[in-house]
Amino acid sequence: MNPAAYLRPRSITEVSQCLQRLPEAQLLAGGQSLLAAWRLGLCKPTHFVDLQDVPDLKDIRIEGDALWVGAMCTHAQIAQSPIIATQFPMLSALAHGIADAQIRNVGTIGGALANNDPAACWPTGVLAMHADIVTNERVINADAFFQGLFTTALQEGEWILGLRFPRVACARYVKFEQAASRFALVGVAVMRSMDGEVRVAVTGLGQGVTRWYEAETALTAAWHVEALNKLDFDVSNAQSDIHASAQYRAHLVAVLCRRAVAANTGESGAMPARTSVAHAPVAPSKARIQGSHLLQATPEYVWHQLLDPAVLQRCIPGCTAMTRTQPEHYQAVVKIGLGPVSATFATQVALFPEAPNHASAPTRCRLVLSGQAGALGEGKATVLVQLHAIQDPQTQSIHTRLDWQASPEVTGKLAQLGNRFMDATAHSLSQQFFNRFSAGLSGHTPTKASSFFTYALTVKVKQWFQRFFER
Repeated sequence: MNPAAYLRPRSITEVSQCLQRLPEAQLLAGGQSLLAAWRLGLCKPTHFVDLQDVPDLKDIRIEGDALWVGAMCTHAQIAQSPIIATQFPMLSALAHGIADAQIRNVGTIGGALANNDPAACWPTGVLAMHADIVTNERVINADAFFQGLFTTALQEGEWILGLRFPRVACARYVKFEQAASRFALVGVAVMRSMDGEVRVAVTGLGQGVTRWYEAETALTAAWHVEALNKLDFDVSNAQSDIHASAQYRAHLVAVLCRRAVAANTGESGAMPARTSVAHAPVAPSKARIQGSHLLQATPEYVWHQLLDPAVLQRCIPGCTAMTRTQPEHYQAVVKIGLGPVSATFATQVALFPEAPNHASAPTRCRLVLSGQAGALGEGKATVLVQLHAIQDPQTQSIHTRLDWQASPEVTGKLAQLGNRFMDATAHSLSQQFFNRFSAGLSGHTPTKASSFFTYALTVKVKQWFQRFFER
């Protein structure tokens, strides 16, 4: 655990000055995730900037038709507030259901939102309530604030002062907990505004809080549980892990949404008889992720781009160095940041291509990676990749379908960390790679051609977080 200086500024101006002067400093707003990561050596801030002495950040008050909640209000403070309990009961109940008493007395709403854990409760309630997040620089509506796994609209030097919640006709949050951590395996918040518009927000699916638009449309048209009878949540929006399959999570979304509506209408929230039996939770013994992507480029072009270290370094998130040590062998330095966690990996990459007779480029390869994260341990991943030439029937041009499948392994201290972020981490970083790859190759759109490479570099990270937040 590296030493870090501890600062306690007493004004908004002092906080901003600290962040400008100390680029490696971390804001401390409860620290229930940040301090755990620091103790495990998974982040190395030079300074902790504690916000607890900044005035007005713990206020709870009514402002016209809105509720103001300061960013440093603890979960317990919100749960116990008479104003919130009587006028915004959904927020009170949500706060009371977070973790245990110790965490509720220390963790804050601002810290939870800035962290944006993909299974956290507060992002769901804030998104469903259509709240505004007020920062030291601007006001951000919840629809624009949450941007995926541990990602928000907050920019460098920007931090949360508080939130404004509008008055609503009714709202309810229901979650199905993961027993050990009390994080939401799935959580659903349903809000009906004064003019009858309904918003439905969902957490626990893997990539961060999201809205269920089909349910919103149906419930806005008819505020009854029966409006949901013909709706199923799209399983492709959920991910599997050791706690539950994607199918089970999708089923829970439908179940919990009905219960949330029923709690406000007084109806029965039971699922209709037509619903098939949901898939039970699964606990795979070894992580495996696979995918398929259609690329508007020839297999030859795709293959040559995969072998270009300059292209890869520009596109891989956090890659600070990429060198070819010998044909089809590389060394890379990759710094991964995920919420409060950051680690730098020295990675060895080797490709073992296979080409059919008369082929101008390989169409199948096995990619083997090994990464060392210092004293934290080592990870390995084996990725199988297949390139298929596809002819466009309209243009007669040749495109490529890339299929990949990978299995990671991890040893050492990292093996003690959780896989709650397994699929989400790999997919999130891969999507960043796709966007950069697409933008960097003008005249071509093989956006997802190197999916397997980025996946292989990052898939090991997902295993390394296996038990980190399961407290």
